Amino acid sequence: MEDRIAHYMVTFTPQQWPEAYRRALEVEELPRKGSRRMAAAVTAAATRLGYKERNFFKIIRAYKDSLQLNDQVLSNYPRQLPAETRAALEEAIAHAGPGARPGAIQSAAEALCEKRKISPPSKRAVRTRLNLPMEVTDIASYTGMNTDYAIDMSPLDVAVDGPDNIPYHAVLTAFIDVSRGIALAHVVTADRPTADDILQLVTEAAEQMNSASPARASLAMYRNAPVDDPRTKAQLRSIGIAQSDVQVDSRRPGLALTAMFGTKLGRVPLNPRRNPSIPFAIRETLPLPVLRPAVALLLERYHAGLQINREAEPAVSAAAAVHAITKGPTKATLTEVAYARPLSPSR
Repeated sequence: MEDRIAHYMVTFTPQQWPEAYRRALEVEELPRKGSRRMAAAVTAAATRLGYKERNFFKIIRAYKDSLQLNDQVLSNYPRQLPAETRAALEEAIAHAGPGARPGAIQSAAEALCEKRKISPPSKRAVRTRLNLPMEVTDIASYTGMNTDYAIDMSPLDVAVDGPDNIPYHAVLTAFIDVSRGIALAHVVTADRPTADDILQLVTEAAEQMNSASPARASLAMYRNAPVDDPRTKAQLRSIGIAQSDVQVDSRRPGLALTAMFGTKLGRVPLNPRRNPSIPFAIRETLPLPVLRPAVALLLERYHAGLQINREAEPAVSAAAAVHAITKGPTKATLTEVAYARPLSPSR
């Protein structure tokens, strides 16, 4: 059930997730369609949520539609640009004319946005608008890490139930294959990960590699990562990482994760500068078992988008590649992307 609810939740922003979760639970607990108890159950559910019945029926339809969305399409969807930024981007595309390179379009859009004192579109937003594939970030160049793998941690801008029912930031910790730009394993915790969490992370990464005779490899990890457990060291050795191959990155955590995702994973903001040990002042929380499937789904969609682009690469001819480098795309194509309606209900 939590996996189905995750598909519904991730169509909204994290601030809307608690309300989306309550909605999804009510829909999940409805009797089967056609049951004599259906009408009474809808009335009761709408009353509990404070909605009119006709609006609750819209929620039911939206929830069921969310389960049928194509993950391959959603894997590349950008966060929705503000209307004024989107207008500036469209104006830049129109002025640049057919065949303009993405970099030229982005520069023109940034100039317009600076003149109008509004936020410019990101490089990824421009590429998405032009229907170009998502680029795999060169994590090593971005972070300056000379390593095969990295363990990185970043708080997420999502409040979860922490110790003593105090709302803390959820924290995403990932075991990253630096050369491929993917997370081999991840854990989501309230506050910083413990030694047991890191052991689980390394164990899952080792299972993903599944190599009988691994080559010697290096690992970079964030400062104060709890990796001193003998079981964790044994798992690292099983994938070719000896103690001498481990280096500590003394900079703030979150560099490798932001290199992969930018400032957001799906619609979830990463907050690498935030201290996860400082609780939220006031924020409605989610239980960790509810959040974890949603983060896993967002990571799955991210990796699916990378895989689609990698599989498409060999189909590009040499002539087309030269044309793309020198003249850019011949024609920009709009991509239809479905967004969920805002959660602010008409009650």
